[in-house]
Amino acid sequence: MVSTKTFLKNIKPYIMNRKNKLSYLLILTVLLITSGCSNDDDGAGNTEVSLQDLQVALDENPSDGQAIGTIQVTDGTAMNFSINSQSPSGAMSINSSSGELTVADASLFDFETNPTLTATVNAENAESPVTVTINLNNLNEVTAQSLEVTIDENPTNGQSLGVLQTNGSGNLNFNIDSQTPAGAMSIDSATGELTVADASLFDFETNPTLLASVSFDDAINPVTVTINLNDVVEWSAQDLSTDIDENPTDGQVVGTIQVNGSGTFSFSITSQTPPGALSVDASTGELSVVDPNLFDYETNPIITATILVDGGANTATVTATINLNDVDEVAAQNTDLTIDENPSNGDVIGVLQASGSNLSYTITFQNPVGAFNIDQNTGELSVADESLFDFETNPNMLATISVDNGMQSVSANAFVALNDLNEVGEFKYGGVIFWVDPASNNSEGLVMALTNQSSSSTWGCSGVLTGSAGATIGTGETNTTAIISAGCTTSGTAAEIVSNLSLNGYDDWFLPSSDEWIEVYNNLSIIQPVILSNGGDDFLTQYWSSTENDAYNAEFIVFSGPGAGTIYSFLNKTSSVATRAIRAWTDF
Repeated sequence: MVSTKTFLKNIKPYIMNRKNKLSYLLILTVLLITSGCSNDDDGAGNTEVSLQDLQVALDENPSDGQAIGTIQVTDGTAMNFSINSQSPSGAMSINSSSGELTVADASLFDFETNPTLTATVNAENAESPVTVTINLNNLNEVTAQSLEVTIDENPTNGQSLGVLQTNGSGNLNFNIDSQTPAGAMSIDSATGELTVADASLFDFETNPTLLASVSFDDAINPVTVTINLNDVVEWSAQDLSTDIDENPTDGQVVGTIQVNGSGTFSFSITSQTPPGALSVDASTGELSVVDPNLFDYETNPIITATILVDGGANTATVTATINLNDVDEVAAQNTDLTIDENPSNGDVIGVLQASGSNLSYTITFQNPVGAFNIDQNTGELSVADESLFDFETNPNMLATISVDNGMQSVSANAFVALNDLNEVGEFKYGGVIFWVDPASNNSEGLVMALTNQSSSSTWGCSGVLTGSAGATIGTGETNTTAIISAGCTTSGTAAEIVSNLSLNGYDDWFLPSSDEWIEVYNNLSIIQPVILSNGGDDFLTQYWSSTENDAYNAEFIVFSGPGAGTIYSFLNKTSSVATRAIRAWTDF
């Protein structure tokens, strides 16, 4: 625009013309008015304002559009606010009219990545730009992974579906916000474990996929749970209820578990009351009696069993209920009987305890087989095979006996315990028994040492009459005492060796008399294998006895070769033969 001063200078040559004077005045007036208005406009548009820096503290993870704060203005009104720069880029936006700052990209407001965000803000009429500083507060943050699992349909209530995996620290307090179908799942608020709440909803045909949205304290976002169901072959099994008379027989069939559906099934009893009453066929589901004694109306009027039916992919549990009918009955009691081992055929063992009229008795089972006979009218049990009544082989024997009155039958067990007798050939009392005193009621006898004490020793005391002349069974100990008392204690002599012997915990060994040696030889076929099987020594050719002939001679026995099993007299005491000890035992 041309200034008034310039305009006047240029127009001056023309104002001298009178004719133009009036026109000049008019033009000058208009020019002055226009110039004044223009100056007024320039003064208003050039008014400057001051902006204030903005510093705020804000929790991390805000939402897009959330207000941060407003730029404050002094000395006027700011025009056209704008963000010159910001770090990180794109985090904030500003209202150009009001100066309000808001969140543009919430993902950038993360304390771990950008603890402080800054921006430079200006306005068209601002003296200078200002700084915006956003200090983020660090919050507890927890994230979780979505859970997707696949399970067979028809689970059980309470079955675990999986556990939500979380990252970070903070409060959890898991909660299901929504689920489809409603009520299908529950969650442990502390652990995040999801379990089946309503098993009926886990049906492939109705709900092949189940969904849930789970939230928890300090979570950034809720997570999704997806349960995919496998379609399985479905079937059902029916409970069994039946009535039978009490006192059935072993193995009697009481019913069969019925299964609706196709497939291969197995059956097993998981519990029953009373225990041991029933068995089930694993392939057919047929239930039968195992212990007839438990099928007693007075004791167990109702017998129950829980049966697991396994179809491979899934299982079912059913209940079998057996109601007993009360009938006139025969009673029989388990009976404990005792008899000495080694009885004779026909010896009476005892009588089974039973009550009722017109009873007959039959052995239905026995162990060992063939051991017993029973009188069918009295129930008297007797020995059928005496060879089986050996304590070392069958210390406890059993006969199961059926008692029948023509209307019903019951079973009872006769338990036969054998008394252990001392027998020739047993390894007891430090050696092997070779003689049991028949007058002692099986409580006294003699044992042979397992080992030879010497393969070559003298009798000793040559020229001394010791008085050890006993030859019968039972005199060997007296003979040995007499020899030692006569001073025949020379080391290495037969009597000295055995009198000082300590073997297998016993120190009362002595030299056998002649007849005691004969008894050993007579039982050699029984005792020799036992001696050898227990690590003992085999017998040598000749042994000293404790039986003295005179001051210079004593008797000895030959165990092998010509004359085996014979006692010979008048062997010079200075001769050398083997020595082997025996001892006496008592079992009162």
